[in-house]
Amino acid sequence: MGEVTPLFIFGMGRSGTTNALRVLNAHPQVMLNGEISLSVMKQFFALLDGVEKSYGAKSATLEAWHARKADYMLESFGYLSKGGRGQLKKIPEAKFRGHKTPRHELLFDRYEAHFVSTGLAPRYFYCARNPFDCWRSYGATEWNGYKAVQEFLAHYMESFEHWHTMQRCAEGRVHLLKLDDLIAAPDPLAWYRQNIFGPLDLDIPEPTLRRLAKLTDDGGAKAGAGELSTADLRAIADHPGVAALVETLFPGSASAGVP
Repeated sequence: MGEVTPLFIFGMGRSGTTNALRVLNAHPQVMLNGEISLSVMKQFFALLDGVEKSYGAKSATLEAWHARKADYMLESFGYLSKGGRGQLKKIPEAKFRGHKTPRHELLFDRYEAHFVSTGLAPRYFYCARNPFDCWRSYGATEWNGYKAVQEFLAHYMESFEHWHTMQRCAEGRVHLLKLDDLIAAPDPLAWYRQNIFGPLDLDIPEPTLRRLAKLTDDGGAKAGAGELSTADLRAIADHPGVAALVETLFPGSASAGVP
């Protein structure tokens, strides 16, 4: 494998996961694939579980499998990704490889178990956004699968519960990216340097800076559009756990205007 660290971008949808992917992939030492559906990853991990069980009683075979398992997983992400295998030419220089998919924090324990068995400790970015703007952004998409705000809120709060688990079980390897802070940042490039590349100890070469500047000029992180109904605003504000979460992570968000 060489010096490769698995890297994943998780978090609720409409919280900046795609922008984080574009920013990270602008760096020559990062090679991340795009989204893999939750159901596909569940089946993939079931396959890995089966291999582990089959080889479990054969210590030499299991040891040999673990020696090549990480490479197999990282290569498989490219084949399983909806967007294909990505920029294969970057693989020889990549220090970080993985993929991004919203809500895969639900499978955090499976990512951890299978990579730790190979001796690797994955790194994670968890993308977060205040629930008001997150729901507003969902409403602006043609593919929004949520039929009601309560359905969205159940997944939203579940996502943060898993984030807390990630923090506890992978201390020092989980990095929070708040889209609210990026949108409000006067200098997005400085924000990327501090919050994305800094935690990975990556310097930013000049070509990467130019790509990031273009990404920023093209509107890489957008505030979204549309207004929420009074009923939706009230439903979000009154949902169990939302008030404490907003106060802790997103002070000054849209909750201030709830009637």
